[in-house]
Amino acid sequence: MITEPHRLTRHCEVTAILVLYGLPRLLTGSILAHEMMHAWLRLKGYPNLSPEVEEGICQVLAHMWLESELYSGSANGGASSSSSAPPSSPTASSKKGKRSDFEKKFGEFFKHQIESDTSSAYGDGFRLGNQAVLKYGLKRTLDHILMTGSFPV
Repeated sequence: MITEPHRLTRHCEVTAILVLYGLPRLLTGSILAHEMMHAWLRLKGYPNLSPEVEEGICQVLAHMWLESELYSGSANGGASSSSSAPPSSPTASSKKGKRSDFEKKFGEFFKHQIESDTSSAYGDGFRLGNQAVLKYGLKRTLDHILMTGSFPV
């Protein structure tokens, strides 16, 4: 019998993302952003990442989504702050209307939960990933993760 080395390749297919029904809109959106990042990493062929790197970058995306929801167009009371759109034109942020103070506080609470998480995978991973994204941008951080399996320093 002749044997030779054979490299196994793992093919991962994402077929669904499940989210509980009835959660608040901002929590649902942040969960979807987090889970969609997991799916994207699989579909783009990222190697087996440590929990800190994978959960960290997924938390970064959840946090970014929350920030985009809370601060998009907030400068002029919910209308778009885009200079290319006339003040009367409907935009993605103005279609939702002005966010209530309750919703803003709820969103800030969810952001704070991500920022202050004490677990190594979710909390420390988020802080390392967020620091990398703030310093290098999302694309360069993701490129570095693909090449090295770790966050850039």
